[in-house]
Amino acid sequence: MKRVYNIHVGEIALKGKNRGFFERRLIENIKASTGCRKVKSIRGRFILYPGRTSRRKIEEGLSKTFGIEWFSESFRIGNKIEEIIEVIKKDAKKKKGIKLDTKRAYKGYPLTSMEINKKVGMALEGSGFEVDLENPREWIYIEILRDSALVSFGKTRGLGGLPVGSSGKVLSLLSGGIDSPVASWLMMKRGCTVDFLHLHAFPTNEKAKKSKIVRMIRKLKEYSPVRIRLFLAPYGEFYKKSFDMKSRSELVVFRRFIFRLANRIAEKEGHLGFVTGDSVGQVASQTLENLYVTTDVSAYPVYRPLVGHDKQEIVDLAKGIGTYGISIEKYRDCCSLVAEKHPTTKAKADAVKKEEEKVDMEKIVKDTMKKIEVVEF
Repeated sequence: MKRVYNIHVGEIALKGKNRGFFERRLIENIKASTGCRKVKSIRGRFILYPGRTSRRKIEEGLSKTFGIEWFSESFRIGNKIEEIIEVIKKDAKKKKGIKLDTKRAYKGYPLTSMEINKKVGMALEGSGFEVDLENPREWIYIEILRDSALVSFGKTRGLGGLPVGSSGKVLSLLSGGIDSPVASWLMMKRGCTVDFLHLHAFPTNEKAKKSKIVRMIRKLKEYSPVRIRLFLAPYGEFYKKSFDMKSRSELVVFRRFIFRLANRIAEKEGHLGFVTGDSVGQVASQTLENLYVTTDVSAYPVYRPLVGHDKQEIVDLAKGIGTYGISIEKYRDCCSLVAEKHPTTKAKADAVKKEEEKVDMEKIVKDTMKKIEVVEF
């Protein structure tokens, strides 16, 4: 009898001929997040062998690994009925109100799932256990493989989605607020490797490295076993020219400036699009007219996973992820610095372009690019 972790996937199982690619990526991510070196794929599930790794480390790692539908600490034993009965009698947490759930991955087994349930259930009742099919207190899961069986006492739901690193690389435009970290997390859930671009109002990048932004990246890194890069860009070059712009258009011009920087980074680093925390109509910069004008300068797709969420839905997600507490800490966010009381909600592309020509936007972008610093996590 071996103590293992039984790990099941959801969406990956539907990938057809590409399934092997996603499974290999998931195995590497599981190893990285748990510290366990031995993970095997066996007939549609993954078996993790703990070795000397603690239960806490393994379960924390699995609970933050995208691509997992559910997992359970399990016993891998022989697939004879007597062995299954013995391990249940020894390790079941409750004797009253149990229910069996059997699946046969190996269809050549001489008994059907229902027959296994009946035979095991009757033997357990003869040993003082009480089976309750209507209101069970404990579920016991049995999976029959060709040469073994897996017995699990309960399941822990995973995050689902696709393994990080299986869907390409994107660049997230990270502010100091609630929305953009959640949007980044949702892109990780779709298998994306997410890097970050953050514009800060500090005089130097060194001070930015000591801010909550770095702690935010570290929190998101818990869900991404692959390398993350943070591109820190100072806001100063834009700020010096902002006094020459019309104040009502400044926020839209600023957001276009960020996209121009992002385009330069993506050209060099191979990102396949940008991620924002935009939700239609949430603030003045996120009206359809302003979003259209803002992204007009982007040569790459812009992904907005929160586009249809309201604020409370986003807050609830942030709390679940663990980013909310960091997001609400006081911070001099550049967007808040350029936003006036009554910014335009229906920006016109021609008018915005005139503002950019007036301040020589290309030079602002060029000078800012020289000051960008990359931090790896």
